[in-house]
Amino acid sequence: MPVTCDTDRPWRILLVDDNALDRADAKAALLGGHDRRYQFVEATSANEAMHLCASSAPFDCMLLDFFLPDGDAHDVLARLPCDADKIPHLPVVILTGVAGTESRASLRHGAQDFVGKAWLGRESLTWAVENAIERRKIAREVMAERHLMDNQRQYLFEAERTARLESERVALLKDEFLATLSHELRTPLAVIVGWAGVLQRAQDNPATVKRGVDAIARNAGLQAKLINDLLDMNRIVTGKLILDLQRVDLGVLLDSAAEFLRPLAIEKGVEIRIDTHDGAPLELDGDPVRLQQIFANLLGNALKFTPGGGAITLTARRRDDAQVAVTVHDNGEGIDASFLPQLFTRFSQENSKAARVHGGLGIGLSIVKQLTELHGGTVSGDSAGVGQGATFTVMLPLRAIEQVGGDAAGTVAQAGAEAEAESEADQLMLIDLRGVSVLLVDDNEDILELSRRVLEERGAAVVTVNSVVAALAQLSAVRPQVLVSDISMPKLNGYDLIRTVRNDMRLDEYMLPAVAMSAFARPLDQQRALQAGYQAYVIKPLQPHLLIRAVARLAGLV
Repeated sequence: MPVTCDTDRPWRILLVDDNALDRADAKAALLGGHDRRYQFVEATSANEAMHLCASSAPFDCMLLDFFLPDGDAHDVLARLPCDADKIPHLPVVILTGVAGTESRASLRHGAQDFVGKAWLGRESLTWAVENAIERRKIAREVMAERHLMDNQRQYLFEAERTARLESERVALLKDEFLATLSHELRTPLAVIVGWAGVLQRAQDNPATVKRGVDAIARNAGLQAKLINDLLDMNRIVTGKLILDLQRVDLGVLLDSAAEFLRPLAIEKGVEIRIDTHDGAPLELDGDPVRLQQIFANLLGNALKFTPGGGAITLTARRRDDAQVAVTVHDNGEGIDASFLPQLFTRFSQENSKAARVHGGLGIGLSIVKQLTELHGGTVSGDSAGVGQGATFTVMLPLRAIEQVGGDAAGTVAQAGAEAEAESEADQLMLIDLRGVSVLLVDDNEDILELSRRVLEERGAAVVTVNSVVAALAQLSAVRPQVLVSDISMPKLNGYDLIRTVRNDMRLDEYMLPAVAMSAFARPLDQQRALQAGYQAYVIKPLQPHLLIRAVARLAGLV
């Protein structure tokens, strides 16, 4: 390989000529040209020159006679190592007795210059050698820059290609997810709409009515779970989900999760077994609602892929003084080894057939992973292969770690409040609202009628209106004990209503407490409503016991 020349060392010149006198003339011309030092190495044939190029230290330039005993200059140029542009690494100056077409052709073969022996002198040869070395140096720099640009261009091409493929993958994933979401929402909706029509025609058949009501309730629950899963995923990825940590009995949570899914398991013919070893209380710090969600999701996933006659085993063991392991094992369809790395990836399902057969959005296991990590734990999944069942293991710390992240505005502890409401649902449905007057405002007639029936069943005196204008007119005539209003209404909305009530009508929270109802379920939405002047917030789809509790609390009954 050539080296970059500097002025502090002699230039190494390979002088190739079979005529000793011509070699002497060339050396004399260079040595007399200026004060630069030279180190000459001589060769008398093409083969000897090639041997020296391969075996000795690198040369700065070759002075090459055109005609040699074993070939000519073109043969030597063809044998020299070249770069991508077929320019020899070693600068070559041709020494020729006749400056004819052969000499000029040498330039096309890679020589930097040629000098006729007839006019060989100090200036001509020195100039030719210096320029040959300088041109080769410049050529190397240009090649290096070109190589760098090629690498950068290739890098940009690969980056663009990778980004394009990722964009296409995300777009495909999005399309598949939207198709799955559409299917999953339409399926229970079709059941609800279908049975609603049947009930309209079969009101005198109690058995049909009961079957229809059960189907509607079950499929409405499926839709609510899909929506809640999507909302949970959004809260998790945006850091808005806050755990309501408390000391909980793990065994009780596992029993609750199993009981929640046992009716489906019985219907499918799958046995659920719980093994907590000696049955002694196994306490840890955690959010009971989210922990139960973790185990219910894992059990539901196992139930989905376990055929009738199969079994699911839920095991809890203390691993050491700091951790507990909960294992969900099934003997169902199993998991292909190639899919194991994507188990906990959002919207991932093993194949489209599985999505069609078993349903779901492919976010349940991702939620499990995120909720487990929020508790400071880990989750893993394993399977011996298709048809060999699957095992999921959740490792949880017995003591809570410091919670990281979250939005202060989201600390309304909605999850904890909902959990409390659900656990007390039966008791809340028994609250007596007799003597409580309520003004109910909603532009949706179905929601208005449902809410009215829920409150009137508990004895409340309810007046309904379907707009903010009508509500303000009613409030000007008669003041109820509690105001319940939807947030999203056309023209004037629930915020306009409460602003007018609080500011213009001068009715504060003690004179007229108010409940906001909305399908917007983010903690930020709840916080905004409370700051606007409402005292309670009920999320749609309406859960009757939550509305009853809110009205009873604001009426001073609980």
